[in-house]
Amino acid sequence: MNRKYALLLVLTIFFLFGVTSANPGTAHKTLHVKLNYTGLTAVDEKHKIFVLLFDANPYLASTLIDSTSAPTPPLPTAGVSHILRRLSAASKSATITFPDVRLSPVFAAAFVDKTGTYDGHSDPTSGAPVGVYGKAPDNVTPITLEEGKTVDIVIAFDDSAKTP
Repeated sequence: MNRKYALLLVLTIFFLFGVTSANPGTAHKTLHVKLNYTGLTAVDEKHKIFVLLFDANPYLASTLIDSTSAPTPPLPTAGVSHILRRLSAASKSATITFPDVRLSPVFAAAFVDKTGTYDGHSDPTSGAPVGVYGKAPDNVTPITLEEGKTVDIVIAFDDSAKTP
């Protein structure tokens, strides 16, 4: 009987160790993105502002890859910017929370779905108002996240920059 309990205890310890060590670096890195859109395009439940997180500056990449359904962050690739997460808001001044971000640094961009047709995976409609954290295209600011901490940023934009 003691052997069974000892074996059960050892297996339980290995299981617990395996579960906690299988996800190193996934402790709580949270990003709050405060939106400040002052443009003329209406923002509501149909015409939302979408915020995307990237692993590299999307303006300098030759290729954008949607990796939002990947279980783990993709490996960095030269010339490629992966879309890591995508969330939306129905207000010009909402705050969007990205919990448990697994990668640092990240880059953030926002655009207004001016036609109400964005499906979450295609390119935004041409001419949609767009903003970034930093100044596009050559000075998009990386956002450094730390384990157990929340970082607050503001993306302020208007109608002066638009998607191609």
